[in-house]
Amino acid sequence: MRAIIIIGMLFLSLLLASCARDQALVNANGDGVHTFTVALANVHVLDVSGVRLMIDSGKAGKEEKLIARMREAGVEPASIDYLILTHGHTDHAGGAAYFKRHFGTKIIAGVAAAPMLAAGKNDDLCSTGVLASLLKPSIMRESYPPVTADLEVEDGFDLARIGAHGTIVSVPSHTPGSIAVFIDNKAFVGDLLRGGLLRKTSPARHFYMCDLEKNDRDIARLLQNQRVDIWYTGHMGPLSTQSVREALASWQ
Repeated sequence: MRAIIIIGMLFLSLLLASCARDQALVNANGDGVHTFTVALANVHVLDVSGVRLMIDSGKAGKEEKLIARMREAGVEPASIDYLILTHGHTDHAGGAAYFKRHFGTKIIAGVAAAPMLAAGKNDDLCSTGVLASLLKPSIMRESYPPVTADLEVEDGFDLARIGAHGTIVSVPSHTPGSIAVFIDNKAFVGDLLRGGLLRKTSPARHFYMCDLEKNDRDIARLLQNQRVDIWYTGHMGPLSTQSVREALASWQ
């Protein structure tokens, strides 16, 4: 067991070193989405009908690094109208209070995410692999400044209510308050699934998921949207719809 832990930590160190180099990279995708990766977590920024949206906020303590990356790409944080939190885990909601306090950014989150956002802590995590099990103790110690959403949404929320276009849907398999966002041909899915560690555009199970059958149902539901051809994930990615469809078939 000790040998497994040592090997796992060595692999993790190499992975983090590789990802540290990626922190300076900004991916300005051809469909108008800027993806900023800091501390392994993705933050997506895009303009929709004249409204600037930010999907997730990264970890607490990483805000200045994230903001520097955004400004390098010509994205001024104060220009963001709404921050949509896909769920309340530390690596996705950790920077929310900072953006709200410093830039007046309005926050949108699922109704069921409220308890985790108020606590500023992760709920219990169910590991889906050895690496996730090794990381779990340190992740469970993480926290962030508690925050309250300005707008709590339920399944089927129409973004027209904030002047944009698109739909927010509930995908509660990762956390009870997890949501995904449909905008044109894009789905922003948080931790519903992830890209691969070595092949970022290859779909993989998320590191933590308590109910895999429920997770499959959430993925299958999103696949019913025929307009979507690209999935923006919270880690690695993005993924093509076809690759997600094939991965789901192999998992079932």
